[in-house]
Amino acid sequence: MKMSAQYRPYRNEDGMEAEQVTWGDQEVGDVEIYQRTTEDMRYSHRNMIVGTVGIILISGLVGVMIGYFGHTEHANCVPSLSVALHSVQEANPYVRRKIAQMVSAEEIEKYIKAYSSEPHVAGSSTDRHFAKNIKNEWLKHGMDRVEIVDYNVLLSVPDKEKSNVIKVVNNQNGDVHVFESPRKKNLNPAFSAYSRSGNITGNLVYVNYGQTSDFEYLKSLGIPLAGKIFIARHWKLPADEIVWNAQEFKAAGLILFPDPSKYNPPNLQSEPFPKSWWLPPSTARTDSILWNGAGDPLTPGYPATKGVNRLSIGSAVLPTLIVQPISYANAYELLKSLDGVDAPKEWAAGFNFTHKLGPLFQNPTYKVQMQVYNQLVDKTIYNVVGLIRGKTEPDRYVIIGGHRDAWAFGAVDAAGGTAALLELSRVYGRLLKEGWRPRRTIMFCSWGAEEYNLIGSTEWLEEHAKLLHGRAVAYVNADILVAGNASIRVVASPLLYNTVFNATKEVSNPNDHERQEGLKTVYDGWLVSFPNKRNQSNLLYPKFAQSVNIDDLDDDLPIKHVHNSNSSLLDSYLRNSMQLVRPKIRDMDMRGNYAPFFVHAGIPAVDVSYVDDFTMSSSSYPLHHTEFDSFEFVKNFLDPTFKYHATVTKILGELLRDLADSLFLPFNLFDYAQVLQDFYVNLHTNMKKTMEEHGIDLNHLEYAIKNFSSAAEKFHSSQEVVDLSDPMTVRRINDQLLILERAFLDPNGLPRNPYKKHIVMSPSESYLSSSSMFPGLLDEFANLELYPQDTESAELIKAHFSVLVFTIQSAAKVIQPV
Repeated sequence: MKMSAQYRPYRNEDGMEAEQVTWGDQEVGDVEIYQRTTEDMRYSHRNMIVGTVGIILISGLVGVMIGYFGHTEHANCVPSLSVALHSVQEANPYVRRKIAQMVSAEEIEKYIKAYSSEPHVAGSSTDRHFAKNIKNEWLKHGMDRVEIVDYNVLLSVPDKEKSNVIKVVNNQNGDVHVFESPRKKNLNPAFSAYSRSGNITGNLVYVNYGQTSDFEYLKSLGIPLAGKIFIARHWKLPADEIVWNAQEFKAAGLILFPDPSKYNPPNLQSEPFPKSWWLPPSTARTDSILWNGAGDPLTPGYPATKGVNRLSIGSAVLPTLIVQPISYANAYELLKSLDGVDAPKEWAAGFNFTHKLGPLFQNPTYKVQMQVYNQLVDKTIYNVVGLIRGKTEPDRYVIIGGHRDAWAFGAVDAAGGTAALLELSRVYGRLLKEGWRPRRTIMFCSWGAEEYNLIGSTEWLEEHAKLLHGRAVAYVNADILVAGNASIRVVASPLLYNTVFNATKEVSNPNDHERQEGLKTVYDGWLVSFPNKRNQSNLLYPKFAQSVNIDDLDDDLPIKHVHNSNSSLLDSYLRNSMQLVRPKIRDMDMRGNYAPFFVHAGIPAVDVSYVDDFTMSSSSYPLHHTEFDSFEFVKNFLDPTFKYHATVTKILGELLRDLADSLFLPFNLFDYAQVLQDFYVNLHTNMKKTMEEHGIDLNHLEYAIKNFSSAAEKFHSSQEVVDLSDPMTVRRINDQLLILERAFLDPNGLPRNPYKKHIVMSPSESYLSSSSMFPGLLDEFANLELYPQDTESAELIKAHFSVLVFTIQSAAKVIQPV
């Protein structure tokens, strides 16, 4: 556009423009402060637009700064300093309180009742119906987008016409006893998913819990194992691990029964369910015996979408054993008929007879026969994925998920988790209607076919792995919310320790007695129930180690916390990570949907649940994986008012809010540094001599860990002094935090399991209890202990040690100054 006669500001003799005026202030013909020009002037829409946008941005920034500095009580907005010294929610502190206030135990109860009303095994029409219901609920609650994603996968089911049976047969006179799981309407009988079908007959050996040490003991007695049928009590190890061990010792078949000393202790003389929560003697439990982290057996490493190449059944990694579960009443009949050497007293399974090991029966003409008719079938499973789009960083994802399928009604496993997802979607939907929106995108995921091999979550992860690599912040799991009411149990990446501690400090303790004793928050009760007492000499920064002021139930345990409101971010992170006594967080395992996210993809993950026993197992309630895991069980025995379910839901809600809304991702790098230090101390203490015998210098590993620790200190030091007005600086810091967990991945995985890519925190393949050590080295040491002449393990130790040092050094570089 071209204008010929135009006015422009008059500049005085000093070159400065006259006093600011607007065009509206001037009268026509007034030329004292504006001189007329006669030359042509170019008028550009672009210049005007750019100028206007600039004015708006500057005004907005000024407004934000005025609002920020005009609000003087930031410390009070965020009680946990280590979470949110710099949080976008400082101006809206009500959000945290609103989440806790809005979570409803009554709503959770309704959801659990609805989603445990019918059996809904993966791939069934009921499971699909539930998936559609969840989609509709999420849309109703205001999610921005919801979709159902299906995958075609290989599942295992019992034959509808032929029942699996265990028999004691007399070769001379025919059958003696027949043990068969009863069929009920709409319910599968108990079976071992992915067991090979077949008909075998043989001698029976009692193998206790089916641990490697149990088999080694039997070998030391000279009891032949190869080709025998084993019978094991199910408690200490998951079913798949017992099967793996039995395969290693050349079993022909395996019979599993629930250990009565744990599932219904005889000394308690309790009536079983429905009179109590104990397992009825005639009930067997269903489990998958394929649990290798690969998801669908026919598409390892790739999503089971339509048209993808699939392995043949013969090429797939599947169990080779014939396996069948029975009740402990039936196990009683089998075990009391065995002959042979007396079993050790600690192998007694709670039965009132002296246990014999076999392999012969008291009548030597007796044999055991297993007839198993399980079928492998192609099924469609369903994931439901919904999202709340982030307002500032929509390309950063905080994911919360839980599985929907169950072997039967699944009120605990996992209608409780489904209820949490639905309740949090309702709560967050109300917040959206009130005008709040998270900084980052929140994804809600309801997974299918978890019970088989974590299939739904693994297939989705495989499909989106490259996208999630650069965008996923963390994964929060909602599965078994409540398996008891002793205390919470947490599995988490070290990056999320700090976030979990802070979240549990924000939620009130649901145990009335504990609150009266001074344990006001979930954190307080957790600290007393599962304390982790640490040796000051092993801490990276012992000068920050502290025993905070206590008002004690136990002289050694701090339950009253004092925060210094003047602490810097660095100081707060250091002191929190160097506490001498903190609640115990379990090392990562492979037992929930959090596992593939962490182990395969290096996405920080966390799982929270209330548990009953002090083994910290979330699956140790007696009715797990049976038809009696029902709404009536939860209502009558587990959580009558659903307050424990509401408590875990509040914790999950606060975790989501913190991860999705904090300006900086709330990851405390010192927790990771300390875990590396702890693993190194264990390695040095237990394996130094062996390492030196293999020509390995532990100083290389020690230097790498010190390098990482130093980088962590420098990172947090610079983080607290950055220019918060520079969005690119904030983004850069968050990007470094985002990809740190990925830096611990190795494309080749652990030496004995390529699916486990996280070589620092993946669970060990050796299933040893002393797992606080680098898993790849632990596996090889365990193998060397069994087979001292194994030269392959000796070479693997050298190679893996080198990879481990390189990986930790690489992680240190990720957080070094850019």
